[in-house]
Amino acid sequence: MWKKLFFVFSLLIGLGIFCAFLFWVGVEKTLATIQSVGWGAIALYVLNGMLVLVIPAIGWTILMRGEGLKIPVLDTVKANFMGFPLNYITPSLYLGGEPVKLIYLSNKHNIAKRRILATMIVAKFQEVAAIVLIALVSLCLFIARTDYFTAANEILLLSVMIVMVIMLGLLCTAFVKNLQITVHVIDFLAKAGVARARMKRLRTKAAEMEYLIHLTFTKRWKTFLLAQGVTLFSALSIFIRPWIYFRFQGEGINLGSDHLCMIYVTTNFLNMFTFIPGALGIFEGGMVGYFLAADLGEANAIAFSLMNRISDLCILTLGTWFIVHLGLTGVARKVAKGEEQLSAEEIADAIHSEEEAIEIEEKAKTSRHDLR
Repeated sequence: MWKKLFFVFSLLIGLGIFCAFLFWVGVEKTLATIQSVGWGAIALYVLNGMLVLVIPAIGWTILMRGEGLKIPVLDTVKANFMGFPLNYITPSLYLGGEPVKLIYLSNKHNIAKRRILATMIVAKFQEVAAIVLIALVSLCLFIARTDYFTAANEILLLSVMIVMVIMLGLLCTAFVKNLQITVHVIDFLAKAGVARARMKRLRTKAAEMEYLIHLTFTKRWKTFLLAQGVTLFSALSIFIRPWIYFRFQGEGINLGSDHLCMIYVTTNFLNMFTFIPGALGIFEGGMVGYFLAADLGEANAIAFSLMNRISDLCILTLGTWFIVHLGLTGVARKVAKGEEQLSAEEIADAIHSEEEAIEIEEKAKTSRHDLR
């Protein structure tokens, strides 16, 4: 019950902030600005928004093919679209829709969920890595090309980005060396007396899944790099959004790279760290703040934000249609309520070579023995 109340409360806050900015700028002024952009540009903008789901789906498909999972890219694209509505209402870091994607692909292709989940975790890591990498490059370019910030602010911003890169690097190192972070956390909870019997079962699954991820990072590193290269284009599609808006806007401005860089960094920062669904109101506030500081006009800030919302609404509609059309409404509701859990399926066949399968089974036996 409290989750529903929190969702409604946060949504109302977002709507309130959004409407406040809209009426502050002026509804007629904002609509006139959007009309100057034209329906063709809006359609192009929506297609660009879809690339953020289509491109990672291609990268994810590459990872699954590397594991021998012959899932068509069209099904992966559908899965990503179905995950978007749940991601949108889940505060920060876009993790809410993963169970729906997992259940859809697993049930349709009769593949153990944990095999798909291992590739899904790597794919999600690649999405975040692409965003952080482009953000770091964007921030460096912005600082090099402008004198907008003081030296102290530049150092602070770069420090935050470097910390994020280091954290991603440590996570990557943990996967490469198979340090089994999840297993150590489960061990700690079990020793503390927290659901010891359940932790024993979770430890086995976690050990197997983390080993699958380890193999993707090491023995299938070429596949990993190819998928990462593809996924980078998803971040770049976000990067060029302001250029699309200003190029088709009435004055036909070619927005400079410094503005593109800072809008990209601001957009992703606001979307990652917010408790409000879709960063509603928060995103608009960030755009108004930057557009005013950069003398790009507050009307353009709200119109640009509305373009993003139109794109989101189209994708939400398509994703919801897929959920209903493919008979996953019940699953989506359970996931939204936090009721859908992964089953305890065995994945001894998750790795193709017999040697690797034996090694995974030995690790599973060791995991079970360590908790006795």
